[in-house]
Amino acid sequence: MKKGMSKLLSALLIATLVFTSAGVAFADTGGSEGLVKAQASKTSTKEISKQISKTEIVEPKTIKSLKKAAATPKTTVGYINVTNLVTGEESIEEAVVPAKQYSNSKYGFSQAYTAPAKGTLQILGGAEESSVSYGLFYDPDMTNPVDSTGYASAKAVTDRTFKVPSAGTYYIGIYASSNVSAFGIAAVYANGADRTITAGKRITVGQKDAQTNYFKFKATQTGYLQVVSSDYGKVTLCKSNKKALSNATSTYYAPTYGVKKGTTYYIKLASDYNYDGYYQFQVTNKKITEKSGKKKSKAVTIKKKKTKKGTIIAGSSQADWYKFKLGGKKKVTLTMKGATNNKLKVVVYNKKGKKVSSAYNYNYYNNKLTLKSYGKLPKGTYYIKVYRGTKTSSGWYSLSWK
Repeated sequence: MKKGMSKLLSALLIATLVFTSAGVAFADTGGSEGLVKAQASKTSTKEISKQISKTEIVEPKTIKSLKKAAATPKTTVGYINVTNLVTGEESIEEAVVPAKQYSNSKYGFSQAYTAPAKGTLQILGGAEESSVSYGLFYDPDMTNPVDSTGYASAKAVTDRTFKVPSAGTYYIGIYASSNVSAFGIAAVYANGADRTITAGKRITVGQKDAQTNYFKFKATQTGYLQVVSSDYGKVTLCKSNKKALSNATSTYYAPTYGVKKGTTYYIKLASDYNYDGYYQFQVTNKKITEKSGKKKSKAVTIKKKKTKKGTIIAGSSQADWYKFKLGGKKKVTLTMKGATNNKLKVVVYNKKGKKVSSAYNYNYYNNKLTLKSYGKLPKGTYYIKVYRGTKTSSGWYSLSWK
C-alpha cells in the first residue's frame, strides 16, 4: 500500500510565556523604623500565543488515485493499517479495500480492531462512486456504532474522531447503499490511558469527552518541573499516593513546580471535551543549583549584580534566606524571576528583623517582579526571605540586586 499522508500532527513546540514586568516599591526607612506604605503597579498579562500546534491532518490522496492503486490488489481481502499515534509525528498508511455485500443491505467493508486501552480512533473515509458512512462499531455488520458515524459524499474524503471507551475488540467499517468497487480508508489510534512519562519526551493522549489522567513521573533532577499541553486542561501535581500537592492550574500558563530528585510524582490532568480527539503533552525537569540559608541566621550573601537561584519544593514549608550589605546610603532595586504554579512570596527585613517591605507575590502569570526603594536605604545588612505564597505553591526563582 502507498502512503496517503505524511505526518499527522505538526511538531510540538515548547510554550513560550511572554509577560510584562511588575514594579513594586519597598519602604524607604529614612533612618527611621517606621514603614512607608508600598506602592504596587499592576501586572498586565499579554495574550500567550498557542505555541503547541493543534491537530493538522495532511490532505490525503484523492479516492480516485487510491482506486487506481488498488486496480491490481495484492490480496483478495482488504485490510486497514491502523497507525498507533505515540508522539504525534507518525505517518498513516491508507488502505484501498474491496467491498462485499452484507445481509443488512450495506455494501462495504469491516475489520476487527483490538484496542489496547481507552482512547480515540480517527478514521478517514471516502469513495469515488458513492457517498459513504464509516465509523467504529461493536459488530462486524456495522449496525451498532460506538460513537455515531462519519459521512463523506462521493469523491470526497472526510475524517471523524471516535471515542474508544475501553480496551477490547471493535470493528472499523465503511459502507454505502450501493455497489462500490473500492473504498479509501485510513485510521489512527491514540492511547488515552494513564502511563509513565519521562522528561522531554512528548506523548499523544487520546481524549474526546471530559477525561482525567494521572501520569506517573520520577524526577531525575532537583529543580523544577514544567508542564505544557496542546489542550488547555487543569493540571495538579500529586504525591506518589495521588494526593494533591498543588492547586489546579491551566496548562495555558505552563505551570511549574519545585521537585526533588528521586521522588515519584503523579501529574493529574483534567480536560474538558476535546474536538480534536487527542492532545500532546510534555514535561520538562531542569536542575536548579541552590545555595541558600534555611533560616535568617544562616542567610547566604548575594553580591551586587550577582544572581542566586533557588527552588521551593512542592509540599515543603521551608523558606530560603539571603542577605546583602550596604556600605552607605543607597537606592536599591531587587529583581525576582522564575516560574510557579501559584505564587511565591518575597519580603525584605533589616538587621533588627523589622520589615522594610511588604510581602510581595510572584504569581504564575508573572515574568519578573521588581522591588525598588522609595529613596536611599541606610547603611547596614538586609535580609531577603523567599517562601511559598500558599500551601499548594512551589516553583523556582532567581534573585539579584543593584
